[in-house]
Amino acid sequence: MLKIATFFIMSLLAFESNAFLVVTYNSEKINYDLPTRVLVTGGGDDLGTQFQQVARGKALKYNQLYPNEQIVLITANEPGIDDVAALKNWGFNFQFENKTTFNGEAFLDVAVKFNKIASIDIFSHSSAQYGIHLDSKSHRLNTNTKNIEILKGHFTKDAYAFLHGCNAGYNLAPFISGAWGIPVSGAMTSSNFQKLHSDGNFYLTEEGFSPNSDWATTNDKSFNETMKCNSGICLRLKPDNNPYTGFWGEYGDGGLSFYKFFCVKNSPEDCSRAMAKSMLSFIGTSNLKASSSLVEYKKSVFDFLCPVSAKKDLRRECEENLDAALLTNDLTYNPFTGKQIECNFQSCTAEIKCKKIFLTGIYRPGTCHLINYFEGKSSTLVREYKAYLDGFKYLNN
Repeated sequence: MLKIATFFIMSLLAFESNAFLVVTYNSEKINYDLPTRVLVTGGGDDLGTQFQQVARGKALKYNQLYPNEQIVLITANEPGIDDVAALKNWGFNFQFENKTTFNGEAFLDVAVKFNKIASIDIFSHSSAQYGIHLDSKSHRLNTNTKNIEILKGHFTKDAYAFLHGCNAGYNLAPFISGAWGIPVSGAMTSSNFQKLHSDGNFYLTEEGFSPNSDWATTNDKSFNETMKCNSGICLRLKPDNNPYTGFWGEYGDGGLSFYKFFCVKNSPEDCSRAMAKSMLSFIGTSNLKASSSLVEYKKSVFDFLCPVSAKKDLRRECEENLDAALLTNDLTYNPFTGKQIECNFQSCTAEIKCKKIFLTGIYRPGTCHLINYFEGKSSTLVREYKAYLDGFKYLNN
């Protein structure tokens, strides 16, 4: 038992630090007083540079939407890869390398210099137990990060944060929303990479999840012009449509098939406004703009909220049921392949519980499970849909 515990402790604590890079997408130099879109990518580990690639697609989207705003990427330095050269090929300009450990405190030290943060997107491995993995499992941004509230006051009016990794919605997203005073979105199950298919939809790349292997070679859906499918242009992260099963255990008692927003200290109006504006940067099946019609906007919201299946028309079914719910006031529609947990914009009635390794206080992998305290049918998805619709009127102001 002690040998196993020691091995696991070492696996958490003894990783080599590879420092991190700060690069810009659409500017030669950093200006800390400009409105800024902050992108963050943690170490990819077995995923290589895929987090950086998805961030590259998001950077292009932000640049097209807001050409006068600054885009900054803070990224873990992937071992064995010439990150500077790769990022340069993707349109990023090197600013500096920081040799310190890339953890929550290091991220905050960089981010706090920006006085007008318009959004923060973090693409990384993460867990409900330990938060966001920046440089390996042992260097994290989580609820124990010192001075995490230091970013409060550094955001623009409609700012938001998006935590794109697995299970970041259970603890970290609502915690950060309260600490930073902005809406924050996170996943309530595993997040996975989806790829654009020739039929115009995004699917998981694993066998059986797409109609066939005829993947798109160009993306004429998401951007202002048709782009070749390389280096993240046809990739995105999206929650799975099933409860989490993985390294930490099985959360079979519930989840959500979309990134859930939390607005702990924000009014319903401010929450809906930020949610709607976050939708503009979603890499999806349409190129949404602030001037888009309600029909176009709803198409993007459906793509964001609804799961897709290669075996049945689940997307159309979801669209029809969400709109029907507005008429019938039956808010319990659930396309998730499991129980839908009940959440409002402050918290959820669910909790992750884990056993701990003897004498260490460290959570034991494989022992974690979800406790769903809500009895009855949840209305989380439909209420989220209604909030996005409420925010549409704010897109142009």
